[in-house]
Amino acid sequence: MNKTKLVSFDLDGTITDTSFVDSVWLEGIPRLYASKWNLPLEDAKTVVKLEYDKVGRERLEWYDPGYWIRKFELDVSPRELLNSFENRIRAFPEVPEVLEEIKDTGLRRIIVSNARREFIDLEIDKINIAPYFERVFSATSDFGQIKKSVNIFQKVCNICGIMPQEMVHVGDDRLFDFEIPRRLGIKAFYLDRTGQCKQKSALRSLQDLNKKLAIFSHRKKTQDRCRREVDSAD
Repeated sequence: MNKTKLVSFDLDGTITDTSFVDSVWLEGIPRLYASKWNLPLEDAKTVVKLEYDKVGRERLEWYDPGYWIRKFELDVSPRELLNSFENRIRAFPEVPEVLEEIKDTGLRRIIVSNARREFIDLEIDKINIAPYFERVFSATSDFGQIKKSVNIFQKVCNICGIMPQEMVHVGDDRLFDFEIPRRLGIKAFYLDRTGQCKQKSALRSLQDLNKKLAIFSHRKKTQDRCRREVDSAD
């Protein structure tokens, strides 16, 4: 087993709860649309959601507030829209302790998210976690792609100078954060805070991740000790 050198995190739904992003997409844009076109809010929500669904989460436009502002002809900038909800940015309660514990192990730490850079930068600044990460990657802004193929994770590994087998990734999207990175050989964990997934690779919280990392460390130490014993026997 390759030694784990780097831990990668998704952002929304993993480090931060979804209150902020949900407010932008499901409240902010529909309200602006209702005001622009003089519609009841519920009608505007229906129209906006139908348009979201037509695009789907596997296209770049889905993640781009500027695209939707232009499409719906809204009188707001992406920055103004996001700033109006920044008070709803919150990290999950266990995040500070978990990040501190991983930092103490000496493992490298990064973020790999589908969110666009304007979301990521605002969230990281608001919850003050930048010092914990050496790199923050926006798949959509930095690479013009979605985490729907191994290509993104391979690029991240290349930039960080590691093999996929030396990376752990955790996130709350079963496809983007679990199935895709595992195809590349990354040790991925699916963060299911509902507890409905019973697989060994599923986590209830990020505290469970640290338990998994401790297991990896123990296995590595055991393997190294066995090798030393074999070498000394020879």
